[in-house]
Parts: sequence; C-alpha cells; structure tokens
Amino acid sequence: MGVSLVRSRVTITSLNRNGFTFLAVIFMVMIIGIMLGLTGESWKTIMKREREKELLFRGSQIKEAIENWYNPKYTVPGVPPRTAVHPLMDLKDLLQDPYTLTPLRYLPHNYATELDDKNPKCAPNCAKLKVYQDPMTGKEWTIIRGTMGAPGQSPTVSASAQGAGIIGVASQSDEKPLKTDFKDTALENMGITAAATTPTAPGTVPQVKMGTDQTGTPTPAALGGKMTKYSEWKFIADPTNDHSKIYRAYHESW
Repeated sequence: MGVSLVRSRVTITSLNRNGFTFLAVIFMVMIIGIMLGLTGESWKTIMKREREKELLFRGSQIKEAIENWYNPKYTVPGVPPRTAVHPLMDLKDLLQDPYTLTPLRYLPHNYATELDDKNPKCAPNCAKLKVYQDPMTGKEWTIIRGTMGAPGQSPTVSASAQGAGIIGVASQSDEKPLKTDFKDTALENMGITAAATTPTAPGTVPQVKMGTDQTGTPTPAALGGKMTKYSEWKFIADPTNDHSKIYRAYHESW
C-alpha cells in the first residue's frame, strides 16, 4: 500500500515536471517567434527607410541635373559655354550632352551603371540603367514633360508629349512613405506644378487637374498637406531652386 502510494506520487511529480517543461518550451517558442517578428518588421522598416532616402537623393540629383541642363550659363571647366539650350528628350542625355562637341556631363558617371533586369521585384520591366531607375520599384521613373518658364517662373507641365522636354521625374510607387512632410526645405513645394496629376506609365505625360487663383487664372492645383504616396514625390526642375537646401532635406532625421 505504502509502496503504491509512493509510486503514484513519483509518477504524478514526473508528469507535472514534464508538463511544466512542455509549457516552458511552448512559452520560449512564442517569445522567440515574437522577437523574430519584431526583428523582421524592424529590418523591413530600416530597408524601406534606406530606399526612401535613396529615392530622395537620386530624385534630387536628377532634378538638379535637369535644372543645370536648362541653365544656358551652366558649364564645367574646360568645356566651352553652350550656344543654345535644347529640350531634354532622354534622361540618358544627362550623362553626356549630345549637343556639345566636348563631353558635358550633368550627372555622375555611376548613373550609367547597367542594372540587373532579372530582379524579381521589378521583372520583367526593370530599368536597364541606373539613370532610369526608380529606387522604390526598380522600374523606370514616371517622366514629367513640359516647358521651363521664364526666369522667376515655375515650369509648365505639357498636355502633349510632342516636342515637350523632360522637366522632372516621379516614383511609380503608391506605397505610403515614412516621411510625409518636407516643410521648410527645398522640397516643401515638391511637384507643385504637377500636384494633381494622375500617375501614368513611364515616358508619358501626366494630365494636370487645374484650379484657379484669386484672379480666376487657371493654375495647377496646390499640393498642400502631407504626401501620402511616393508617387507624389515629383522632382520637377525649378530654375530658382536653392540647391543647398536639397542637402538639408536629405540629411535631416527621418
């Protein structure tokens, strides 16, 4: 009788220990799963932030290069000043101006880098050169065409692609950005001339919804508020732009 009771207690104790061990293992697995999930989400956010910064940096460089393209006084040491300014018809021309006998470059040489067109993120429509690539999608930029205004005036988005030069680029991504406000930077009014455009395929002209100012003159709708999509980040050339503010917009904390 006594032996049976001892055996029963030993068996129960053993089962309790096994049950506790099993629950402890389940608990540890849950904790590890949660930690891995948080780590994965944190890593995803970090990668998104880096792509976002690359979009801002690359878009700003292209915007500045386009501004220099349309500036008749722009030149570099050893290259004679240009006699005429032509509409920019292809982003690749920013790598070497086809209208000058002496090579004139508006973007760094690394923008001529050939890219992997088998990237699963963008295949089969991956950009072939870095100068064409939207960092958020891996695909080509949405091209914004139009005409540059007179000194002191904003550029005008064209309603027709015929004869209209490139005046800016925009991302194709409709994903929500981490950074939505560029107040007090050179990008505060980013894309103001194409604020209400409908996203279109690369190489096509966005259609602009027009509003009116206080005098009743038709004007592009004001951007205003925060940008809720990367496609709203429209890097449009502005001859009056203070380039030094671009770097403040890029380097400020996210």
